[in-house]
Amino acid sequence: MPVSSIAVRLVVNADGFGMTPARSKGILVAHRSGIVTSTSVLGNAADLQAIKADLDQASGLGVGAQLTLVGGIPVTAPEAIPSLTGPDGEFPREPRDVLWAWAKATLRASDVEREFDAQVARLRDMGLRIDHLCTKDHLGFLPIIAHAMENVARRHGIAGLRMAIEKPTLAWTAELPRALTLSALTGLAWISRRRLGVRRHGPQTWGYFESGRLDEVRILEILGRLGPGSHELICQPDAITDGDAGTRNSQPRSEVQALASVRVREAIQRRGIELCRWSDLF
Repeated sequence: MPVSSIAVRLVVNADGFGMTPARSKGILVAHRSGIVTSTSVLGNAADLQAIKADLDQASGLGVGAQLTLVGGIPVTAPEAIPSLTGPDGEFPREPRDVLWAWAKATLRASDVEREFDAQVARLRDMGLRIDHLCTKDHLGFLPIIAHAMENVARRHGIAGLRMAIEKPTLAWTAELPRALTLSALTGLAWISRRRLGVRRHGPQTWGYFESGRLDEVRILEILGRLGPGSHELICQPDAITDGDAGTRNSQPRSEVQALASVRVREAIQRRGIELCRWSDLF
């Protein structure tokens, strides 16, 4: 069916596959029983063989690379990317450390691009078919990081670049500090997005503000507001793991339930929304 004949298209992307067992399990449940159509695998995830085995059981799930400069060990040798790592050879633990390095102009574009390229190559060498790139903690709003991500996408022939740009809603007024921060970051993302081209960043973003806390009511509200064109709903569904059993965390994660809700699936069918992957948009 031609793209022009589709009124509303929606990619439901779950970030952080491989970040934790709960996240991977939650994404698979929300895909098999719900509306999740796409996921992003952490670029420096530890056990790629296990990740590949899990994803092989979900052939309909689109897969992208969630490139990271925060947390864990880089793929590139630390001495080759000195502006990205600390004395221990690891990435900083918090996104603010990357922001601070950028503000001080100590973050080197060449280091960022070299590490991003290595992360993508590592995932592809494992046999994953990467159809989009994004960044952990949405650091792609910084122009220097967005440009590096663009260069890597071109080098690897990847058409999709995800960059969260979300319009404010009334829900933001309940958490003003977070809303103000998100508004500032969205402004930077808008500038970066304009520089890199509209086609590669077409879908409108939803759910970033509530990511990890989406409930059925909010998803239904978002679905009701979708206009003609392409959209992306960002989620971070965590499921119960064996380690949660018998603890206060053993209650089903509400976001997984919301994404698998019968009412949500009925609303998508009623509105004629086409669920798709990033590879379907290009």
